[in-house]
Amino acid sequence: MKIAKINHIGFTPKEKLMWLATVATLLVVFAVSLYFSYSTYTATVVRGETFVSERANAMKQRITSDFDSKFAVLDYISSLPEIYGMNKETQLRYLTGKPESVGFEYMFIVNNERDILFIDNGTGYDHYNEDFLKYSITNYRYISDPYYDEKNNDSITTLCVSIYDENNQKVGALCGALSLSVLYSEIKNMFESGVIAAISQDGEYVFYENMDSVITHDNALDTFSDSPEVVNFISRGLHSPKTFSEHIQYHDEVYYVGISDMNYCHWKIFYIMTDDLIMRGVWNILVVQSVSIIMMIIAFILIFNHQYTAIKTKAMAYTDNLTGLGNAQKCHEMLNYFNELNDSIMLICFDLDKFKEINDTLGHQMGDEALATFSKCLKCSFGTEGFVGRIGGDEFISLLSGDINKKYEKAIKALDESVESWNSSEEAPFKLSVSHGISMRDAANNNYKSINAMYYEADLHMYKNKKIHHDSLR
Repeated sequence: MKIAKINHIGFTPKEKLMWLATVATLLVVFAVSLYFSYSTYTATVVRGETFVSERANAMKQRITSDFDSKFAVLDYISSLPEIYGMNKETQLRYLTGKPESVGFEYMFIVNNERDILFIDNGTGYDHYNEDFLKYSITNYRYISDPYYDEKNNDSITTLCVSIYDENNQKVGALCGALSLSVLYSEIKNMFESGVIAAISQDGEYVFYENMDSVITHDNALDTFSDSPEVVNFISRGLHSPKTFSEHIQYHDEVYYVGISDMNYCHWKIFYIMTDDLIMRGVWNILVVQSVSIIMMIIAFILIFNHQYTAIKTKAMAYTDNLTGLGNAQKCHEMLNYFNELNDSIMLICFDLDKFKEINDTLGHQMGDEALATFSKCLKCSFGTEGFVGRIGGDEFISLLSGDINKKYEKAIKALDESVESWNSSEEAPFKLSVSHGISMRDAANNNYKSINAMYYEADLHMYKNKKIHHDSLR
């Protein structure tokens, strides 16, 4: 039998194992939760980057499809003899009123000498410089960089196709001015969330949610010059023909950005979403996991505190306040416990000699100190081998089991040495003297002796020894 079990009230080995298993389970749950949270976060980042890439490609395809349809219209018109005949009056008469019906703001024709014929409300002559005229003539198809049309307060891009005569000789180019704000509105309706933008090969905005940036020819590289990470990302996008995406941070916000390369021109399509839109579900999962773990920890603490409080309360109920040993209630409980053991047991009763004399001559406070001092001696001797307790007044008991004779010899020697050490101290205000009596029950003996009988026998022997001791001192 373990001494800690009979002398102290606390967690049993099973309870300690249970709490250890609970703590280990909490740690495992926490570790697994962290792992899956990290895995979920990483997977969501990958899905987010794929998502914005797919949307950037969808934007590109939508714009390309729109341009293709506009090019198809221009190709058809340019193939008509009214156009490839290159007679200005005939061309003007045929095209008047047509730009709006085919989705252009206005149209014009450029001949090989780079002379321009405007149809309907063409007002952007000043914007069609030599470079534009050269590219419109030298390329089979051409899309210009945007420019601002003051009359319509709009950003315009121009689509051009070559005009060939009946001998398949190039004689000019047919061009149509396209509103970028209208185009932006159309593709913006494709998705409710996210920001759509396009920039030229030089970094200037082609279209953006803030069209003022297009009108004033703002440069995206300058806009985000305070973030090397963003500038590096845009620069790589401008020089890459592939669609790609990244998870980047700008100031205190994190964004998913996908970049796709446009056909026919050197524009880059950007699709941008805030981290919150992509990660919202992950954050919800992380919050639920965190709350669950916190609730588990709180429940663990409450249950542990409740059991600890119960043990502490029980310990107070079974502990003698003066000596710190088991009190009378604990003594009776342990007497019943030892009575049920299928083992050899020994019961020892102790009584302080001349305790009344200490109380009468030195006072009750000194009497209490005598009880406390003897309790310490008893605890460090018999308390290391079995149970010790104060059953009442100046009477104490000890209960031993197993190899009782060996334990008794060891304990009584330690008790005598401890008492002698106290008595030999010059500072000791009183001398300790103790009488004791024992009673044993041998497990191998068929003659059963109850614990009550043993207590009576030990108590009787103790008083006999006490009388002998007193008589010897007379």
